Amino acid sequence: MARAATLILALLMAISVGCGQGAKTKQVPADAKKLSFTVTDLNDQPVDMRQFFGKVVIVDFWDTWCGPCRKEIPHFVDLYSQYKGKGLEIVGVALARQGKAAVKQFSTEFKINYTSALVSEEAIRLFGSPSGIPTTYIIDQKGEVVERVVGYRDKAYFEQKIKSLLKIS
Repeated sequence: MARAATLILALLMAISVGCGQGAKTKQVPADAKKLSFTVTDLNDQPVDMRQFFGKVVIVDFWDTWCGPCRKEIPHFVDLYSQYKGKGLEIVGVALARQGKAAVKQFSTEFKINYTSALVSEEAIRLFGSPSGIPTTYIIDQKGEVVERVVGYRDKAYFEQKIKSLLKIS
């Protein structure tokens, strides 16, 4: 009798959980390939990159003192504004050699509208230490790196890659 009650209770719990969130919860694979890492945003909140699985993701390693980064980041701000509703995510991963406060100030000054985070050991373990910055990874909807870009590129370069992956003409 106790076993039957336990089974009924488990079934009711499964049904209630399924009804309450099944349609809203996005299932991501445990191994989302190059999105299988976590960083901490500038508000000390963890950002599990697996949540972006199924989207085109730009992961940009940069720092506040980097001239080419300062030139490239406004392009990412514009591109994110234009394509975020169409399946694009951008995560700026700051090396933060001048500290978190400098990154926060920079992010405000440059009006960064995408996720801005601090580099993590997980990210370095997955991507390796950048040989130069900016180093930008373009990741497809399957979590695979389709391109690694070292150094500055103009907005048109990234826009063409984004449009191609999102299948936008």
